[in-house]
Amino acid sequence: MLLVVAGLYWLIPTGNPKMDDPSRVGSTDVAVLTSDGGTDQPTVTEAPTTSAVTDAPAPTGDRTDPEQVAREFMTTYPRDIREQSDPTFLASLDGVDTAPLDQVTDLKLDQAGHASDETHERYAYTVTGTYQGQVQAFYSMVVARPAEPGEGGGAAENDLPFQVHSFDWAPGMIGDEDSPGPAAGKPVPITTEEREELIGQVRTDVIDPILTFDPDESPEQRQERLDELTVEPSTVTPPMSRSGRYAMITETLSQTYSTEHGGPITITYAGTWVDPYDPTHNGSWSLTAAMSRTDERNFVVHNVDGPAPFKSGEQD
Repeated sequence: MLLVVAGLYWLIPTGNPKMDDPSRVGSTDVAVLTSDGGTDQPTVTEAPTTSAVTDAPAPTGDRTDPEQVAREFMTTYPRDIREQSDPTFLASLDGVDTAPLDQVTDLKLDQAGHASDETHERYAYTVTGTYQGQVQAFYSMVVARPAEPGEGGGAAENDLPFQVHSFDWAPGMIGDEDSPGPAAGKPVPITTEEREELIGQVRTDVIDPILTFDPDESPEQRQERLDELTVEPSTVTPPMSRSGRYAMITETLSQTYSTEHGGPITITYAGTWVDPYDPTHNGSWSLTAAMSRTDERNFVVHNVDGPAPFKSGEQD
């Protein structure tokens, strides 16, 4: 039994959505979380809100102009787009079907939204073109860069490059059950919704269970439980009381995509743990989940790796 997250098409909202509580549908489904921080507040991802095209900065030629990056992607993909792509997005291209892109002509780029938060500055763009004799919306993309400027720079001096973070087919390319479109059911790059939800879903349905210690569970039972969450057996040891009789309280303080070029999609989580009955027994933890896409267009967690939790007093 594998953890999977299905792709969905994203519509640009006109305001910040209300956060949803985690939910489950069946024992193998993934809890849907729009938060990607350790709390219920969105600290990593936020969908761009609508904005006028005139808000786009003037072209600069050094990829600090989001429109330049979007236009480069539009005219280059599906050829080599390493320079324009965020590593997590690039890793999601494995096995993607690009056949519909070969039939589009007269491509046009329009800005559809802009938003900034504590972590990223984002621009959304829509690509239209002529497909089978009709002019229509073809796909949308989000380009982004870290909100924090380079070392020593101020907010107004942010010279970090923009990169493509996500890709969404237009509704007409997907179609519906009665009239499927040319892109229906085909593997696609990571979508905006997938990117926003995957980080929270993996935390809830993989990281949290791995960090959970059950004193009534044998090692074999624990491994059997964790094998349902990942393809490879997990060797992570959860924090526990000094007596080994009960579980710790754990908290996630940070979580972010940490994908490297050429590798699988990875998300690194870090946090703290504390003994609920002995606060002096506490420490920190850090885990990295690695995943890739299956032939069914879903993401599966291959393994979770990380050092043993650090316990207070071990540095003394």
